[in-house]
Amino acid sequence: MTAAISPSLTLYLNDIGNHELLNKADEVKLSERIRKGNAAKEKMEAGDYRDLQQLQRLERTAKKGSRAKERFILSNLRLVVSIAKKYPVPGSLSIEDLIQEGNIGLEHAVEKFDGRKGFKFSTYGTFWIRQAINRLIDQHSNLIRIPADTHSALRRQLREADVTSPEMSSEMKRIHALTRMASLDGPMIEGEDRDLYAVLASSEHTPDDLVTEWHNQEVIERALGNMAPRTREMVRHRFGLDDGIEKTFREIGDIVGVSAESARRAVSKALTNLAENRSLNPAT
Repeated sequence: MTAAISPSLTLYLNDIGNHELLNKADEVKLSERIRKGNAAKEKMEAGDYRDLQQLQRLERTAKKGSRAKERFILSNLRLVVSIAKKYPVPGSLSIEDLIQEGNIGLEHAVEKFDGRKGFKFSTYGTFWIRQAINRLIDQHSNLIRIPADTHSALRRQLREADVTSPEMSSEMKRIHALTRMASLDGPMIEGEDRDLYAVLASSEHTPDDLVTEWHNQEVIERALGNMAPRTREMVRHRFGLDDGIEKTFREIGDIVGVSAESARRAVSKALTNLAENRSLNPAT
């Protein structure tokens, strides 16, 4: 872990160090209690009990399962930290984020673990912890979000390409290119001088833009000049030509002193006249 350890993380590490590790017999016993506790909860939720006594027995079994799950998780929090410390931390995340996400994977692993199958929990839990951390890193490592399974396939092909195969599938090459960060100063194609700045649209007005804007303003003023003063005022308010704020017909009516319906009809008639005025559009 290259990042500095924060005071809160130091307290967390000290706290989880107080919980004893489990041996294999403990794991089998606790996983059995968790399994029975979950079964008891399902029966209670389904109302699958005969009388109050059976309900109370189910409640006791469920509580034992919850306590067993809590102990199982607390005893394996150090496993999460040891795994999280092996990952490079993306700039948008912290080691605490990786640990928190790993703890979610740990809880899921504890729920699914079956000690009767004979293997140790550390082997089983590591898979789920890594999966949770990898998913978090995948979500924050790219500018473009891609599905977790696709990202896993991409990561696998990148790893294999470095070791056994120089080629990747065309789809993975495309996804890798889309998700890889690139500098605007860097060349678009290796060996060429043209960079990404060459294809970005400029925010500055071109001479053509200025001429078009001037022409549009001239046409608007000429069109408004053909209207009656009150109609011209209503059209200006409707399209926000003076202050940039488009107003409703009710607001226009209140300003001009007419009903909203009268304002609507006046503006509609003015627009119809403009559409029929060929002098405003020489191309027609």
